[in-house]
This record gives sequence, structure tokens and C-alpha cells, in this order.
Amino acid sequence: MAALFIITARGKEFWCGGSLINNLYILTAAHCLSDRRGYKYNPRQMVVRLGEHHLLNSDGKGIQEHGVSALIPHPHFQRNGFYNDIGIVKLSRPVKFSDYIQPVCLPSTQSSKSMVGSMATVVGWGAMNYGTRGTGSMHQVSMPIWSNKDCDARYYQPITKNFICAGYNEGGKDACQGDSGSPLMVPNNSREWTVVGIVSFGTKCASPGYPGVYTRVSEYIDWIRQNTN
Repeated sequence: MAALFIITARGKEFWCGGSLINNLYILTAAHCLSDRRGYKYNPRQMVVRLGEHHLLNSDGKGIQEHGVSALIPHPHFQRNGFYNDIGIVKLSRPVKFSDYIQPVCLPSTQSSKSMVGSMATVVGWGAMNYGTRGTGSMHQVSMPIWSNKDCDARYYQPITKNFICAGYNEGGKDACQGDSGSPLMVPNNSREWTVVGIVSFGTKCASPGYPGVYTRVSEYIDWIRQNTN
């Protein structure tokens, strides 16, 4: 897990989550790379922290903090509807892998299409309930993946093949505010975590009848490779 911070006049403020995919790049949501007005951040305004569990009471052990040299939102990202909500952060220096800092695996272009009903895990530092602030502690929750057809029936906008949905029909478990950009993961055959989704949007948090909506990573593998080589 990667924590993305914005540098402000008040210091470093936690902004979004992300996934380390190799020793130089972070996968996140495109909307995490701009401010709330839609203006793209300068790379010098962002730092990335790795190996962190609690953002507020860190002991500093095993943690790495990196500057950023480039922010790469998807060129067709649409803030209205969060289409193509995927972005890449290039670090200013390579990451040193450790017991606490390891990259996640990327899926194949076909892998996430047959996972309906499978359990997936989302990890992040976001709020526990809608309208509240995060505690600074990393949390995780597991939820079933929905079919896009069922997800589309619940939302006012088209849920295209570029989205993947997860949650419980009765609500209660979900990503929430502050989890944007964080990974939705499943274990692969080698029991390594594979990121299949990126936290994008939802109806509040854990609302009954509304699963969380994630960017489907398998639809962007070619774009990711083109921008991380």
C-alpha cells in the first residue's frame, strides 16, 4: 500500500491511497492527481509514503518516503462519471523492497471477467463511516464482486466494462472517503495479491443496494505498460 500526501502550507496532508506495482511506479485513481476543482497537481506537491500502517502515530520503522517526478492521469479521464479513473505516479527514486514493502501483481487482460461472486479485499486509510474523518489506521474489508449487469441496474450512470463493483447488497462494508485510489485485490494462484480494481466512487459508503465502484485494472494493462517502461 502507498499513501499519497499533498504538501500544503500546513504541511503534509493525506490525500489518497495507491498500489506499488514495481520499484518506481504507483497505481492510483486519476481523480487523486488533481485538486477538488480539477486542477492537476505539480509533482513537487506530492510525496508518497510506503510501509506505513498508522499515519498519525508512526514509529518510522521500515517506512520509506519518496518524492514524485511525474503524475500521469489517463488521457480520457472524465470527472463527470469517473470514467477512465486511473492514474500513475512516478517516484523520484527507486523503492527498496523489504518485508513490509512489496509490489502487488497486475492482472491479465482476462482475469477479472470471471470473478463474479468471488471475495475481494480493499485496503485503505479512509473513514469508517460516511461523513467522518479517517483515524489514520489502515483498514481492510472483504466483499463479493458483483456482475456489471447487476451493478448497472443500481446506478444512474452506465457501468461499463471499465468498471468492477464489489460490496454487500445489505450494505455495511465498503470503501469510504479517503480510500480513493486504494486497491481492490484478490489472491492469485500463488497466493500473491493482485490488484483488480481501484477505488473510484459509490453512493456514500456501504449504502444498502449500492456496491462500491472501482476502475477495472485489467482493461488498462496496455496503457499501464506503455507508461511504466
